[in-house]
Amino acid sequence: MTSITTSGRPGIGVASIVRAIRVLEVFADRPEGVALTRLSAELGYGKATLSKVLATMERGHFVRRDTATGHFHLSCRLLALAFAYAERVGIPGLCAPILQALADETGELVQLAVVEGGSVLFVAKAEGPDQRMRMVPLVGAVAPLHATASGKVWLASLSEAAAAAALTQQGLARLAPRTITSRARLLAQLRDVRAQGYAIVDEELVAGGRAVAAPVIRGDGVVGSVAVSGPTFRVPVHKLHRMAPRLKRAAAELAAVWPHEVTARDFGLGVRVRTDNGRPRAPRRHA
Repeated sequence: MTSITTSGRPGIGVASIVRAIRVLEVFADRPEGVALTRLSAELGYGKATLSKVLATMERGHFVRRDTATGHFHLSCRLLALAFAYAERVGIPGLCAPILQALADETGELVQLAVVEGGSVLFVAKAEGPDQRMRMVPLVGAVAPLHATASGKVWLASLSEAAAAAALTQQGLARLAPRTITSRARLLAQLRDVRAQGYAIVDEELVAGGRAVAAPVIRGDGVVGSVAVSGPTFRVPVHKLHRMAPRLKRAAAELAAVWPHEVTARDFGLGVRVRTDNGRPRAPRRHA
């Protein structure tokens, strides 16, 4: 296997790698290929410098040059490497680092949900630094659409008529003191969710708990969601709003590694509804 080599002088090797990565990023958005002159103008690197970078990448079979047009293209080698890695780790392995990075940054519980058959199912979690009180993960459970941030971001992706039909089918049971049980009020709230691109629940699923979620979007549809949740004393509503941009970035990262179709089985899960006497469990204390 051919390998890419760089200069051993301090700083030069790192700079070369950065240039190569930027070149690859440009190629990713240019399936028709890019000419050296255009690449130089776009990245701000001299043609001589870029010629060396491209020659090294071409020797490594990471890019190819079309002799007819002179344009450079990504080769299939990167795709082969990516597919081989994805096959080895599976979708859980691809998502886990993204979830854990978000949990470490927020210090709270992060949960991934997938949309499957008109339901939103929690399939994976990551937890931040040890806290005295944590929210109970719902991995393996079906999300109550009207009372979870993950459920609301999916409902918001539907037409108002489709969202209303989903709510009618599920019902609007009161699960906590602040659960929204009015269909008209909930549909009005979904309009705000559509506008802002994320949803917040404030003690609607369980007393003492709040959450914010952003949709994972593939094509023109929502295929899942990523949510951060925590106890009310640690996550005031304004803090959840501040988390939203970071949550959207994580959702975009998840969408970038999301296969064509993902189900709970891809995470080794059946589906179960976690309740205590018909109600979601409250936050629990950890010693």
